[in-house]
Order: sequence, then structure tokens, then C-alpha cells
Amino acid sequence: MSQNVLGSQNYNPILKMVILSVVIVAAVTTLLARLCWLQILQNNYYRNQAIDNSTRVTFLRAPRGTIYDRHGNLLATNKQSLSMIAIPMQIEHAKDLAYRLAKVLDEPAPKVLNVILKAKASHSPVPVVIERDLDVDTVSRFYEQKLFLPGIDILPDISRNYTQGELVAHSLGYCGQITQSQLKLRPDRHMGDIVGQDGIERLYDVQLRGVDGEQRVRVNAMGQSLSAETSKPIVTREPTPGRSIVTSIDLDLQKTAYQALGAKSGAVVAIDPQNGEVLAMVSRPSFDPNVFTRKITPAVWKKINAPDHPLFNRALSGFPPGSIWKAITLLAALESKVVKPDTKLHVSGGISLGGFFFGDWTRTTGLFDLVKCLAWSRDSAFYQMGLKLKPEQIKEWGVKFGAGRPTGVELRHEGVGLVPDSAWKERVYHEKWYPGNTLHMSIGQTYVQVTPTQAARIFAGLGMKGQIPNLHFAIKIGDRQIPPPRPEKVKTHPEYLAVVLAGLKAVVASGTGGATKLGGIEVAGKTGSAEAPPAGSKTHAWFACYAPADKPRIAIAAFVEHGGHGGSTCAPIAKAVLEKFFEIDSAKLAAKPPGETKPKGKPKAKRH
Repeated sequence: MSQNVLGSQNYNPILKMVILSVVIVAAVTTLLARLCWLQILQNNYYRNQAIDNSTRVTFLRAPRGTIYDRHGNLLATNKQSLSMIAIPMQIEHAKDLAYRLAKVLDEPAPKVLNVILKAKASHSPVPVVIERDLDVDTVSRFYEQKLFLPGIDILPDISRNYTQGELVAHSLGYCGQITQSQLKLRPDRHMGDIVGQDGIERLYDVQLRGVDGEQRVRVNAMGQSLSAETSKPIVTREPTPGRSIVTSIDLDLQKTAYQALGAKSGAVVAIDPQNGEVLAMVSRPSFDPNVFTRKITPAVWKKINAPDHPLFNRALSGFPPGSIWKAITLLAALESKVVKPDTKLHVSGGISLGGFFFGDWTRTTGLFDLVKCLAWSRDSAFYQMGLKLKPEQIKEWGVKFGAGRPTGVELRHEGVGLVPDSAWKERVYHEKWYPGNTLHMSIGQTYVQVTPTQAARIFAGLGMKGQIPNLHFAIKIGDRQIPPPRPEKVKTHPEYLAVVLAGLKAVVASGTGGATKLGGIEVAGKTGSAEAPPAGSKTHAWFACYAPADKPRIAIAAFVEHGGHGGSTCAPIAKAVLEKFFEIDSAKLAAKPPGETKPKGKPKAKRH
């Protein structure tokens, strides 16, 4: 029995050592396995977690595509700037944060709170831009309060820069922060993104915007980026720049038209009749599109919403055309066989109809042929044609040449004007069409409305003998050349159109448009003065033309609100543009002796 007890005592320590060894081996094996799991199999996961705790993913703004004129002059480019951002996952105590941030931004606290709440609700994995193109004072105030603004930071960014300011504003448009309604329609964009809001910027936004990149920025325990001197951002995805656009605009012509229009409210449009390229489009008063790249102050808001409506593009807005419409009336009368090419009409101070007197602009009487009637814009002659025409007949030819419909130009908010008829008046005014309405229509008054851009297109179509260009701005996007749109063709009787074209030549050669004479280059066009509200105010002034008369290379429409007579107000504006286009120095021409007055007549290149 004593031996059994002794054997048992020898057995227990051995068993214990075996069990302990197994436990130790199992523990070490488990630790090694766990270590392998963490260090090898889960290495990427925990490495990314560590990176996420010490860095923040942020945007790397893609440079927006540059916009050029036809000769390579910069119209819109980019510049380095600073933007204030919010990190949605780090925003806490929104009301307190908004109160402090409002003092930094010099904005009302409720407005700032609304922005912060929207940013927080977005749950965006990348920062949301809340203010762009910060000025020095704002940046200084931010860094003074940085410790008390968790979730808010300032990062380098890119903002739009319009190098020509208000000169090309109505054509280029402007960029601005995406709106809530736009976000709903464009799920590929994010809150705080900058998009084209008007003009070429809006129409070609997809081509211009590119693709933003991403980078990681080292942050401290508060989630704020470390100093650039101690932490270099790591680019995880390079940005893809947007495509550049070459437009048909000729910056020299644009400047000339802008300066010639001066402080007057109006518009100047110059186009290439052969392919529809818009060489210049000026509307005054204008605005500086650069103001939309930064915070709009009350003073700036007041300026861009001034009573003279600087945001209003007069080049694409309808106005009564006055006597420039008479070219259409004459063609309609000839094509409707109301008059013949050799018809002569007795002109006087006006005519009476239905107890009303319809006056002519001059009381000079005589027997005028159709060319002279157009050259001297004799209202009484066109009243006589109107008495024999229906409004639908005038409308037919106006619409054929481009009135009352889009010109093709790539800008939104284009007005289409108005070419009325009896059905239109019945529908809108619930009245029948009276013969007096046709008389007014025959001279481009009352209901008729044409945009300056349409006027340039109409006269281009006349000069091109029925080939109506469709207008456009873009001639190159990236590396892709954009072919011009095909023109429309209007079939006319050559002998009838010849009368109209001869009349337009006579307007400049011997009639009301003499202020546009260029010497060696023949210009054809038409002056116009259109009555406009309020009653008793000066008439709107017009001049539309093309040159050279027999093979047009440029067509122009100049319009001035309440400018008086087209021949004295608008014809000189058009002449300045023509002189620039044909490289004519009028001062040198005036100094040359007779026989040496022929200008160069060499137009600028038509494509970039």
C-alpha cells in the first residue's frame, strides 16, 4: 500500500508538468496565431485604420478647362485660392460652431448654421466646401479661432478667373456653387462643387469640369490639418483637367464693339455669314463674372441687380426692329406680287386709314422706285405695300430668314422675338387683326420684335442670297474640331431678291446709312428707329449690315435703347467694327490724297 501511494505521488508532478506544458504551448500557439492574423492577414485593414486616424481624405480640385478666343487669347482660366471646408463626420455642437464661424466669415449666424447643418447631413466622405476664394482678413480671423472650430479647416483650392472681366461676360457666363435643385438632377456632383451657371460655362460644363482627384492630409487629434512644413499631402488619385474650348469670338472685335457702344444701353453682334461663327457679342451694361467666384457682398449684390439690369443680355432679347424690318416687307411684297421690280410709288408725309393718320418720318414728296424707297426708308411707301399684304405674308418671309425663332447660338435664355399674325392677336388679345396693324407691321413697329442676334442673322442671310447661317460659338473642344452647323436655304426669285439687295447697298451709298461708308469696301445695310415705351421717349436705334456687299464676310447688328436715329447712333458703331475687321485706319485714310484711299480689305482669319 505504501508503494502505491509513493507511485501516485511520483505520477502527479509529472502529469502536472505535462498539462502545464500543453497549456503553455497552446497559449503560445494561440498568441502566435493571433499575431499572424493581426500582423499578416489583417495588416492592410489595421494599417488603413491607423492611416484614417491620422490622416483625412480631401479633394484635389481638377483644373477647369481654359476658354480661348479664336486667336488663342485667354477668356477664362484658373487661379490658386483658399477654400474653407467642413468635415461632416467631425461636426458637433452645430449651433456653437455656427456662432463662432459667423464671426470669422462676417455672416449672420442663422445663415452659417444652415450651411453647417446641410454639410453635416450630407455624410460626405470628403470635406464639403462652405466658402471659396477667401480673402486675407477671413483667413487671419480663422487661424485666430482655429482651436475652437472643430470640423472646420482651410485648404488650397482652384477658382475661376475671367481675364477679360465684363467684356465677354454675357457670352461666357459664370461659374458658381451648385444649388440644391441642381444636386437633385446631378447625383454625380457633391455639395460645394462649382458648376457653370450661365453662358458657355453652363452649356459646356461637362466638358470643362474634368474629374477631381483625392489626397490624404495628416491631421492632429482635433482633425485639423498639420502645417504644410511638417506634413506633405499624399496624392491618392491625380485630378484630370477639363477640356479646353476655343470659341469663335475675336477678342479685338469684341473690344472694339464694346468701346464703340460706350456707356449706352444696347448690344452689338457680329457674325461670319459663311459659317455662322459669332465673332463678337456685346451687351451693355455688363457685369464682372469674377464676382460670382467669391462671397457676394450686399454692395456687389446691389450692383449686379441695378435698375439698368447688367445681367440682362440685350443681344438675345427682343425689341421692335423699326425700319430694318423693311427689307423683309419689301421682299414679301415682291414675292407676293404686290409690287413688281420696276414699280414706283408716290411718297409723302403719310397716309390716312380708318380715321387714323400714319405718318412718314419726312414730308418730302415724290415718285420713288423700290430701291430708293428702301434707301430712304420711306414709311409711306411701305404703308402702301402693307395695304395689299396680309400679316401672314410678311410673317412667312420674316420667319424664313430667321425672325421669331432660335438662331442656334449655344446660350440659354435666348429670346425668339415675335412675328405676329391675325391668329396670334386673336389668341393673345381676343381681337381681330385690323388693316392698321399690318401698316405698323410693315415698318417693324408695335407687335414685331427681333433680337439683335436675329437681326445679324437675317442680314447675313440676305447678303448670302438666301443661305441662312446657324450661329455657334464653339469651334474646338479639346483636340476635336467642331464643324460648323449646316446653313438653311431659302428659295427666292433672284430678280426680287436683287431689288432688296440693291436697296440695301443704296442705304449706305446714298441713303440714311451713309455714316458706314468704307471707301473701297462696299457695305449694304439698313438703319432703323423704333418707337418704344414709355410714350414720348426717344426711339430705339438700329443698324444692320453686311460687307463686302457682293460677297459678305461679316454681318453686324448694332442696337441702342432709346438711342434716337439709327443712322446717327448705330451706323458709326457698326463702322468701327467694320474698320477693325478689315484693318482699316480711318485716320490714315482721311490724310491720304485722292486716288489712294483703297483700304487693305483683308479680313482676319476665320478659325483659330
